[in-house]
Amino acid sequence: MTGGASKTSQQTLPTDLKVRAVSGAVMILIAAVELYIGGSFFTAFVALLAGGMVWEALNLTKAVGIWRRAIAIATSVLSLLILMPALPDFGGVGGGGPVWLSLLLIGACLLIAWSAASAKKAFPWGIVATASVCGGCLVIVLSELRSDLYHVPPLILLVPAVIGTDIGAYFTGRRLGGPKLAPRISPNKTWSGAIGGVVSAVILGALTAWLLRNELDAPGLLPLLPVLAGLSICAQIGDLVESWLKRRAGKKDSSHLIPGHGGLLDRFDGFLGASLMGLGPWLLLQEFGV
Repeated sequence: MTGGASKTSQQTLPTDLKVRAVSGAVMILIAAVELYIGGSFFTAFVALLAGGMVWEALNLTKAVGIWRRAIAIATSVLSLLILMPALPDFGGVGGGGPVWLSLLLIGACLLIAWSAASAKKAFPWGIVATASVCGGCLVIVLSELRSDLYHVPPLILLVPAVIGTDIGAYFTGRRLGGPKLAPRISPNKTWSGAIGGVVSAVILGALTAWLLRNELDAPGLLPLLPVLAGLSICAQIGDLVESWLKRRAGKKDSSHLIPGHGGLLDRFDGFLGASLMGLGPWLLLQEFGV
């Protein structure tokens, strides 16, 4: 019985990897194009992702009222769209609205999300999930719009750190196995995978910075290594939080939008964790001149 199950698993694994790889390649290509274009196009792209993730978050937390959910989604999208540089400069930052207005709209989105809570168990987790999406996406947008203010553009570190974490954790965990990282939250995650994710994130991030060394005003690779490791750890925390929300909701995936990956939250939970906990405090302090 055990041998048969193992054989079936071995037969289905290549197909699973193929679907994940194709979907992942398409997502990376789309994101790379949007990031290369930057500015208003990138802001609009992240805003649409935020709306989709808020929808998934409200579904996971069993929010009710289609109109309230629609308004919450629209408000989350608008909170980022107003930062588009293509808009008239009424924020004093070279185009678009001020960050405080974006934060105000995010606050309105959270109030609407709270009003849509169907039961006590949907509060405060609906707000936590929605706030994580909105806050994380805001930091990602600011990372791109304010990239000229930093020696190393934040997304140059964030993107390879999260992608490296996902790749390293997936393959190291499958290869080595070992003690579970958080069995009550995500039974498949192991300590070997977590460590492999950090190592992979540091290697990929350092390689990216080295390849772009002529275009960056970086002090060197060594100071970037702990930053990359920290972003990897934050990405894995974001992954665990999303896994806990799904487990609490009795769902395997946040949706079935992306073949082989599940939903938008399943794919971008690491980016939300790393941006919100890793880059967020730094960027917001810089934004308000603290």
